[in-house]
Formats: sequence, structure tokens, C-alpha cells
Amino acid sequence: MAISASGNLPQPLLQTEYRLFVFPTQEELGAAAAAYVARLAAAATRTCKRFYVAFSGGSLPGLLCPALTSTPLRTAIDWRAWYIFWADERCVPLDDAQSNYRLVREQLLDRVDIPPAQVYPVDTQLKPAAVAQAYQTVLAEVFRPLEGEIPRFDLILLGLGEDGHTASLFPWHPLLHENEHWVAAVHNSPKPPPERVTLTFPVLNSAREVVFITAGAGKAAALAGVFAPHVSPEVLPARLVRPPYGRVTWFVDQAAAAQL
Repeated sequence: MAISASGNLPQPLLQTEYRLFVFPTQEELGAAAAAYVARLAAAATRTCKRFYVAFSGGSLPGLLCPALTSTPLRTAIDWRAWYIFWADERCVPLDDAQSNYRLVREQLLDRVDIPPAQVYPVDTQLKPAAVAQAYQTVLAEVFRPLEGEIPRFDLILLGLGEDGHTASLFPWHPLLHENEHWVAAVHNSPKPPPERVTLTFPVLNSAREVVFITAGAGKAAALAGVFAPHVSPEVLPARLVRPPYGRVTWFVDQAAAAQL
């Protein structure tokens, strides 16, 4: 499948609870996802002059951002309207090679003119529980939700781990059932580094749009499980991303879709 530069999507390969678009190569996947993100940004800025987006790390920035920061999208997007957050972060210095902030900075922030005051990295200098609480305070100050409400992002960008995790929400982890906190600390992560913070499912499922970007044969089994009818979300946490008032769209390459 392909997507035009204007962002017009073809019919999805699968449309159950999610929309799924499959592309022959990672480059085509990235171009399609970038065009779609640009279209979402344009719609948000037309209505409220701001575009609130949360990034994950891993392979996602490298798949998405080259097309976002290249012509024609780079010059067409109003970057001054973007507000950047992180869906999860590793508790390492922000200049560490494992830092999700560093990935997004190198792939996006260093290449476009998003005002620095509109970029909200996670302060990883504290202990994980304090890091999570501090980032929840940041969300409260920026979004100013009414009492009992949850911050609502225009877009949350997520990847899929080979084990079915997304953000830093791992199989069989107690945080799969976290309903009180918007941001939570992760200890003894099954993937290094061991300490992280993550947005929780109440925030992920409050988003207007969630876009998964996934590539490679190593993701094929997990992706097939996401779309299988009877796989437990405890095994594949990505299945728990189901915003009742939002939309979930998957952009994947053929290698990742091989078992569908």
C-alpha cells in the first residue's frame, strides 16, 4: 500500500478495532506515517493553534522523522505549533545513547524550529518515582485538565516490542492495571535499562489519535498477536491501547506484517 504526499490514506488492509496500513519498505512506511502526522498537525492547528504530541523511542524516531524533516513536509508544517512530550523515557542522562529524548532530539528537534519552551523532556536526574511524579506535574501544568479528567494528547506515537510491549508497559507487569497515576515508574524492566518512566494506559487511551509505527521481521509474531481475536492483553500490552474516543492506526512494513 502507499499513501500520497497530501496524506490521503488508501483503504486499510485490516479494519477491526484498528486501522492497519502495510507498505513494501521502511522508507515508504516512514513517508506515509509522516504525511499522516503532518495532516493531523494541520487539523489541530487549524482548530486550536496547538499540536500536542508524545513520542516513544526505539526505532520509531528513525522510521518517522527523516520524512518529517525533509522537503516537502519540513517546510509545510507549522513547527511553532508543536508541543513535544515523551510517552516513555529511560532513566539515563538525556545525552545517553539509550535516551529517548536524545533520539527525538537528533532525529527531529535539531532539524526543525520547534520553540525550546514547547519541548518537555523527562527530568531523569531524580529517582524513578520522583521522575514520574515530576512529569505528571508537568502534564498537569501544561494541559490543566479539570478535576478528574486526564490530559488528552492530539497524537501519541508508539512502537511495538518483540515481546508485545509498548511505551514501557511490559507483559504481565502490574502497571498494566494502573488507573490512578498518569505517569509511573518502571523498576527491573525486562529490557535494559532497568529503570524507566512511562505514560499509563489511562493517558494513552485518552488520546485523540494513537499511531503505531512498526517494522521488521522481529515484530511479526507480536503484530499478529495484536490482531488475533483471543490473545490476552497481559501477554501483549499493545492490545490495551483502545481509546474509546480516539483512533488507533498502524503503519507497518511487509516484514512486520508477514504473519497476518
